[in-house]
Amino acid sequence: MSRTLRGTPLRQQYYSYSRNSYQIDRNTSHQTETVCTAPKICSLTFQLSTSSQLLTFFTMTSKFSTSTNNNTNEDPREPNNCPPLTLSPDLTTERLKSSFNPLAITNFIDGSADATSKRRLLESWIIRDPTGVFSNDDNNYLHRSERHTRALAKFVRLVELCRAAGVGGKKSNSDTSSSSAVNHLEGEIIATPEFLTLVNAISDDPFPTSLHWVMFVPNILTLCDAEQQAQWLPLCRDWKMIGCYAQTELGHGSNIRALETTAKFLKESDGAAPGGEWVVNSPTLTSTKFWPGTLGKTANHAMVIARLIDGSGVDHGIHNFLVPLRSMEDHTLLPGVETGDIGPKIGYNNMDNGFARFENVRIPRRNMAMRFAVVDEEGVYEKVGAKKKGGSGDAASKVACEL
Repeated sequence: MSRTLRGTPLRQQYYSYSRNSYQIDRNTSHQTETVCTAPKICSLTFQLSTSSQLLTFFTMTSKFSTSTNNNTNEDPREPNNCPPLTLSPDLTTERLKSSFNPLAITNFIDGSADATSKRRLLESWIIRDPTGVFSNDDNNYLHRSERHTRALAKFVRLVELCRAAGVGGKKSNSDTSSSSAVNHLEGEIIATPEFLTLVNAISDDPFPTSLHWVMFVPNILTLCDAEQQAQWLPLCRDWKMIGCYAQTELGHGSNIRALETTAKFLKESDGAAPGGEWVVNSPTLTSTKFWPGTLGKTANHAMVIARLIDGSGVDHGIHNFLVPLRSMEDHTLLPGVETGDIGPKIGYNNMDNGFARFENVRIPRRNMAMRFAVVDEEGVYEKVGAKKKGGSGDAASKVACEL
């Protein structure tokens, strides 16, 4: 069964890691494609359990879908319980002198012995991964662009491991076959505690994709109605839609009431597409979106916070709008969108904190988050709380509406 980031069929491939690049050699082409820029994330594909190397790896570390080993003295991160080569012998000696059982403390912190065993198993996937892509040995010697590319390669490999092992899948507990794991890729990987454990195990700066699950998806879940969620969440789960949260502007950080980006409603009768459209603009220099993570190179969509101007020209303050930034086919910028990386920082240099400006960017009427407020095809604005229960549409009315 084929699954990819962008709907392209899976192909045989292998990972070739070098200091300056992360290559994926596809046997369907006579040339080697080097994934060296963020837009290439669109074309990264996964070779799942058809790879003998991956099957051997999961056999070696034990399948995630099987029950964890109750013998917590066996650490899957280090075969035969041998200490890591990087661990100082002096530290090992001092640990042996302790008056308490370190494993008991570890189990307490994790919550239980089973939780410790499961965490160690997940961490072993990263530590013993045969591709070597998770190595951080030369991070400090890499250019920012190389760090960004390497971080994307790590993320692609992480999703591959999760999918191959069925993390977030919907398979039954009784079915532990690898083929079944591949057939259940519709699960929400990013919503699982296993995913977060694996992210922490990589021990690097945040992924360039982090804002997708930290801010973008939660905004869809919180502020978009059921129909919008049904349309967009599957795209997020398949990594066809990679999003960021674009609130902060060059002239306005946490002062969100002063944000200047506008989304003005345009009726169909005035030249808009059927149903009406929003026209998004950055009217001033200070309205430039500035600093949002994942915006510079990685995201192809943004949850843009902008001033809603209805069909009568009334400003209703800030609302959320889902704005496409780049093509989901080839990652090229869409008309009217200008964006890029803001440059080097003291830290977090895997992350492409970026800027964005919009010039008459048109998006469908339904690209406004409409769980708590709606605008009809004539551009009439109405709060959902007031509409459903005769309330004012304030926070209390929204809560009452949900109850």
